[in-house]
This record gives sequence, C-alpha cells and structure tokens, in this order.
Amino acid sequence: MKKKTSIILNSAAAETIAYNQDLLTIILLRLPTKSLIKFKCVSRQWLSIISDPDFCLSHTRHHHSNGSLSPTALLLKGDCFTPPSEFSIVPLKHYSKVPFFHYIHDSDVRIVQSCNGLLLCESYRQSYLICNPTTKSFRRLYCPSNSYHNFLSKFCVNLAFDPLSSPDYKIICVWESYREPSKFNLDLYSSKIGSWDLSIITFEVDEDEFIELKDGVFCNGRIHWCGYGSESLYFDVENECLETMPMALPTRMDADEECRYFGESRGVLYLAVTYSMAVCLELDVFEMARDYSQWNWKIRLNLGDAVKVFPELELGCVEYCPGFSGVCFIPSEKEEEPKVVLWADGKIICFDFMEGAWKKLYDLGPGIKIGSLYLGEDDHLHYERFHTYQYFENLSCL
Repeated sequence: MKKKTSIILNSAAAETIAYNQDLLTIILLRLPTKSLIKFKCVSRQWLSIISDPDFCLSHTRHHHSNGSLSPTALLLKGDCFTPPSEFSIVPLKHYSKVPFFHYIHDSDVRIVQSCNGLLLCESYRQSYLICNPTTKSFRRLYCPSNSYHNFLSKFCVNLAFDPLSSPDYKIICVWESYREPSKFNLDLYSSKIGSWDLSIITFEVDEDEFIELKDGVFCNGRIHWCGYGSESLYFDVENECLETMPMALPTRMDADEECRYFGESRGVLYLAVTYSMAVCLELDVFEMARDYSQWNWKIRLNLGDAVKVFPELELGCVEYCPGFSGVCFIPSEKEEEPKVVLWADGKIICFDFMEGAWKKLYDLGPGIKIGSLYLGEDDHLHYERFHTYQYFENLSCL
C-alpha cells in the first residue's frame, strides 16, 4: 500500500513539474551541459526550453565560478606532423569526446583561437568558422575582400566573446597594407549587427617593437597581443579603441630568451618565458598588474623538481631542448591563483600555486604521443612543440 501511494505521489509531482514551465526551467538550469543535449529528445517542450537562446545564456551564466568560466578540457595540437583537425584531449572535469568538426563538410579545419566556449577556426575555403562543438553548430564568415591576406602582408583574426557580459561576439581582423608595410588596419565584425565595420582603426607598428598579432588573448573585454619589444598593444572591444601596454621584462644575464607563452586566468594576464640553455628546465612566470602598469615576476619554476616527483620523466636529456612545451594557464578550482600546465615527455603536468607543488594532470597513455607521428629515428619527441586550446562545454548560441 505504501509503495502504491509513493508511486502516486511521485507521478503527481512529475505532472506538477511538467505543467509548470517556470519550475521545469529552474530544474534544467542546474543540470550539466551534456545531460541537456540528450534531454532535448525527451519531448517537444524540453526541446523548446533547452534550445531557447535566453535559456542557453542563463545556463552558461549559472555555471560560472568566481566570475569566470572553467574549461572542461584542453585540446592539444602539435606544430607539425598531424592533420589540422587532429587533436589530443586532456580532460579537466570529466572525460568528454569532443565532436570536432564532424558536422562541418570541410576537409581541413584549423583552430585559431578558443574563447569562453566558442572556437574561431580557419577553413581551407578561405573562410572562418565560429563553432560551438558542444551543440555541433557553426557559422561561416568571410573577411572583407580588401583585407584578406596575401603572401606578402601580415593578417590575423581574433575572437572576442564573454557570455557573462553579452550573448554577442565580435571578430577583430587586423591586416597590413601591402602598399605601406608596418601600417595596419583593423576591421570589426559584430554578430549582433551581422556586418563588418571596415578600417575603424589604422595604426603603425615600429619594426623594433615586434608584436605577435596572430595569437591574441581575450581578457577583461580586450584582445591583447604579445610583444617582444618595450611595448605591445591591446584592443578595447567595447570602446573600439587601441591602447598600449608595457612588455619589458627583467632579463637574465646567463641565458637568452627562447620562447614566450601568453595567456590569462580569471581576468589576469600571465606570461611564461623559457630560455636557451644547455640544460633548459627553467621557466619564469610573470603576472600583469591589474592597472596594466607593469609585468611583475611571480616565480621561477624548475622542472627538475617535477622530475623528483615523477622520476619517469626524461627531461634535460637533449641539449638546448627543454622537453616541455605548450605552457598554458587554467584557473584553480577554488582560489584565484592559476595553475601552470605544460606538456613534458608525453605527460601533462601542472604546477599548483596554492600548494606549491607539481602534479600530474593527465597521462596520454601508451601509443603515439603528441608530435611523435612521422618522426624519424634521428628525431626526438622533445623537439615537438604544441598549442593548447581550452574547451568549454556550453550551450552558447551562434
């Protein structure tokens, strides 16, 4: 009798929820993204709620942490030896098979940038794609004909998207005038308007102030570019203006700089610098002041300490080759301090600032490691470099 009563009560509760759309929406907002993708098949009512752009935006905002979104996984892509659309996945929360580009009918798709749940990709068709792999949706975008790059001029495209502030995204296209080297134009595309504003800014870059315009970092509503001189640039997306920021770093007397890794975590810019040394196991981490006044040295990390924790790592065995690469910054679970993540000898390790210790984040396992495909007998896995892209499971609409 009690069992029958319980069934009746559960049925009555289910009916109450089913007929109260506001209550159902509140419940669905609390479910993980993967579950919602599956639950679209439950009924037309559920499909309508979950597909609604306002619900998608509310769901993304409901699942932020400390005012920022947290990546679900890292996508690892080697510099060479692998097809453009081939990646390795490092899960950060739970393992998720990311449906890379299977829904796009282009043979070659290359990720240019990841930005808070959307991917900016380049297609062999001389077009760009704004993709949400979670929802298997994308939008194709063509740059204005006057700005599309030729082999003699510099050209780069960046994505600005912050769903915690707005459901709209913007594309920033920076291109060098082939008639006037070192003179650049900036075009801006708004998804809200659906059109381009051409050459809203023109500017010049001194040859001595080398600025890497390819790999912009979106942070605090601005696209930042890494410079190798005394200054660099950032574009304020909301106010549509270009500003300068310092790039001068303290120099080491015993070694030349080899490589810079530029990134952000929870609204703070970070820079990791490696050096050209016979045994190069060190990298310096710098943090940008919140008022953009200067870079502050944060810590010098030595991977020799990581080898003490993980003796299976074979680092420093090739002269002038560190054996680690792909440095990126991800937020910690609870604190403001970031984690520094890098690839080392086929394993993904990280330095946790809160605990002051090296940890193993993920093991790619046996078989082909990143970048080992097509390597000859005289080559070494440590020579490979790779790029990291953060993947966010989300329902953001295009």
